[in-house]
Amino acid sequence: MAYLQTKMFFILSKILLFLIKPLVWVVFVLLRAIFTKDEFKRKRRLIIATLILFIFSNSFLVNEALKVYESKGTKELDSVYNVGMVLGGFSTRDLNTGRTVFFESSDRFLQTLKLYHEGKIKKILISSGSASVMNQKVKEADAVHDYLVSIHVPDSNIIVENQSRNTLENAKYSLAILDSLNIKTGILVISSAWHLPRAKLCFNKREGIDFYATNFYSKPIHDFSPDNLLVPSAEALVKSEYLLKEWVGYLIYWLKS
Repeated sequence: MAYLQTKMFFILSKILLFLIKPLVWVVFVLLRAIFTKDEFKRKRRLIIATLILFIFSNSFLVNEALKVYESKGTKELDSVYNVGMVLGGFSTRDLNTGRTVFFESSDRFLQTLKLYHEGKIKKILISSGSASVMNQKVKEADAVHDYLVSIHVPDSNIIVENQSRNTLENAKYSLAILDSLNIKTGILVISSAWHLPRAKLCFNKREGIDFYATNFYSKPIHDFSPDNLLVPSAEALVKSEYLLKEWVGYLIYWLKS
């Protein structure tokens, strides 16, 4: 029963992620405008679609929202941690070449690797299974493990958690592994600044855990230039989609907790 509930939650979350995309809203409103015979309603829906597109593709508005939501910058670490836990979503295995390939959020991994070589973390825990609904065979953590071994990180310093499919499961399965290894303190969770508020909620304020923010989407300055205020941006549209995903995810996890 618990497995079925978890599976259903995973599938429903994927459906919800599709429905909250701003472009989906725009297309939906435009289709309603096209197929309505009422001229007043058509014009109103065209205006609504334009406003949605403008708001979520506006660089200034999206950046200001990100500045409020993202975790604050992490200063240089003055402690040595037993484990640096990097949350997945930044890589996969290329089935054509068998290589580990990296995506936009790979700064999570690069900063983890830097902290390891600086001696700030003793071990690296990769937490990620497969976020795909259809393909559960390719596990991100396994691909990253193979990459770390290939660049001469000792296997004894790598911990693999390859069952999680979302942030909630990242916390659940990773902490279970660390508890089995009797590692209860000195844990550094590493993820993107826009993802950490939700991650902190999932780790439920457990003692012995600190958080390290990477790849900020927000820019610290206020840019009031005309192009930033008025010209639609594809980059801002992508960022707003991430932000909506995080807001909805945070709300769902808060309700579950």
